[in-house]
Amino acid sequence: MSDLQFNPGKSDPPAKSAGIFSAVFLFLFGLPFLGIGIFAIKKAVSKFIEGKTKDALMLGLFGLIFASAGLGMMFLSVWARKKSQQDAELKALHPDQPWLLRADWAAGRIKSSTSAQVKMYSIMALAFCGIGAMYTFAALPKELHNGNYKALIVLIFPMIGIGFLIAVVRAMLARRRFGDCFFELAQIPAPLGGTLEGLIQTGARLQLEHGLHLKLSCIRRVVSGSGNSRSVSETILWQDEKVFTSNADLPEPEPGRSGIPVFFKLPANKPECFARGNEAIIWRLAAKAKMAGPDFSATFDVPVFKVAGAAGAEVDEPDPTASLQMPVEEIRRDEHSRIQFTDGPGGREFYFPAARNLGTTLLLTAIFFVWTGFTAAAYLGFKSLFFEIVFSLVDVLIFVACLNLWFKSSRVTIDSTGVRAANRWLIFGRTRNFDAGNIARFETKVGMTSGQRTFQDIQLITRADKKITIASGIASQPEAAWLVQEMTKALGRKP
Repeated sequence: MSDLQFNPGKSDPPAKSAGIFSAVFLFLFGLPFLGIGIFAIKKAVSKFIEGKTKDALMLGLFGLIFASAGLGMMFLSVWARKKSQQDAELKALHPDQPWLLRADWAAGRIKSSTSAQVKMYSIMALAFCGIGAMYTFAALPKELHNGNYKALIVLIFPMIGIGFLIAVVRAMLARRRFGDCFFELAQIPAPLGGTLEGLIQTGARLQLEHGLHLKLSCIRRVVSGSGNSRSVSETILWQDEKVFTSNADLPEPEPGRSGIPVFFKLPANKPECFARGNEAIIWRLAAKAKMAGPDFSATFDVPVFKVAGAAGAEVDEPDPTASLQMPVEEIRRDEHSRIQFTDGPGGREFYFPAARNLGTTLLLTAIFFVWTGFTAAAYLGFKSLFFEIVFSLVDVLIFVACLNLWFKSSRVTIDSTGVRAANRWLIFGRTRNFDAGNIARFETKVGMTSGQRTFQDIQLITRADKKITIASGIASQPEAAWLVQEMTKALGRKP
């Protein structure tokens, strides 16, 4: 078991005092924003009365943004203080049952976080569009008139805002079509070493047109920095995925609603849910299906904890969703897999061609060109050695990743005597040989991520527990698991 543990503990005075101080500080910090906003709105009214409509609109927009930010911070401070008191009371009541600290976990009925994402995207859209509009209409014409074409970079704010607006519209259309979705757990909590079971209930009847993807991920989230330099990074520690066929006979728990059965075996050696300081472990269940019109998407944070006596108790339990799942051959066709395998005199050969994930390769290439533009702007505009070095280093890393995606191919040949793994980058290559007696097994590992998409790697594990990646960039987890089985068979062993 990992040393990453949820430690509910008891409310200690320093932490309690820090919580009060943070709430008061946030409330006081919001007051100047509110004051500036009210002052700007009053000035806007005066300008409007004077007939200066353009100045009035800009001041009004500026005032609304600042007043909203101030009120938001003040409301957040009050809410956070109240939530902290409620959490402290629950911790005192359930010191050894942290899953009872969340009302939805305790009830065993979790609402999809899609609605929360819509709210967040709406706030981001308003912020970027507001700031972008203010600078675009107030400052940009003057700067362009003075010949300062570098000022065009401010157009990135409304462009980002429009992107968030599109995401909001799509999410709202999807919610209108599918309604609110809930995940009802069969057991609270889901035990490490056991299974996660339950039923996702949709708000409307779900008519599948393509495969339905169910994905369970263990994620480490780390928050670093503060203020404007605050950043959130997520690392996937473990992941499993299942794909249901388009003609899967989904149950109907209520008239006009669909049920999506969920069954995942949980590893015993991964960390349980916890949140401490700037670090957290999240177990996330996601269901997605491509549809004509808005796609179906639902996401749930589920309670996975270490429970005494649960590890290995259900390891041999058959998967009740097996009859709904898509065969690997169909998944490969649906995902347009370009991975090839053949039987030859040297054994079974698995070929992973270059640029096989074309969409991701093109996206990263586009990012490279955009970032190169930012790097050029850093040289021309900032005139700062620090910015020049940082932007250049990131640009080089993206360029290397692009080369890897476009030109790296792998060929793995396996028979009962061993494994031959060859990697090639255009005219350059590297070959490694592994004797069968030194090979313990093959296994999958989470590799590169692109947005919400995760790619799998295949590792060869030696008897000395050394892990060597022999293939990477596999778009489908079920296909990666199937390749591991086929490689194990080619080695002459039982999967």
